[in-house]
Amino acid sequence: LASDPGAQYAHVIELDADEILPMVATPGDPGNGKYVRDLNTPVPIEIAYGGTCTAGKNEDMDMYAEVLADALRQGKRVPESVKFYIQFGSQETRDYAIQRGYLDVFQRAGVHVIEPSCGACINAGPGATHSPTQVVISAQNRNFPGRSGPGQMYLASPYTVAASAVAGYIVEY
Repeated sequence: LASDPGAQYAHVIELDADEILPMVATPGDPGNGKYVRDLNTPVPIEIAYGGTCTAGKNEDMDMYAEVLADALRQGKRVPESVKFYIQFGSQETRDYAIQRGYLDVFQRAGVHVIEPSCGACINAGPGATHSPTQVVISAQNRNFPGRSGPGQMYLASPYTVAASAVAGYIVEY
């Protein structure tokens, strides 16, 4: 991303991306940000939900596949105690994932792939919770109470969602 030649700035902010720590939005509001390392205890998850129209783009599939391929190289996969759903944001992204060999990676890692459509974000289909005690980590963009069922939803990046799905609890990647 570059500015126009000769652009003037009111203020310049420089960030070192290596110093940005993974965060989650804790249940109830997307504004409830907290560093993953500051969660008081390990937070076990039952559902991991990647994809949707907001986190189901080609770049997001690259992130899920990177984490899952790394897990497979280490002899790991999604445990039976976790249901990990990845939903494509479009048919074009589905085709992209197929061309890159991601479907094979997803399936070998234990992911349930969902075709593009509305889903858990609106409390429909796989990935929605069914009880208040269920804990979800999702890459969707909202976690207001009841939006995706009665459970407790944490929001995170595709990297954190995939790594947490493999670990069985919320972790950094």
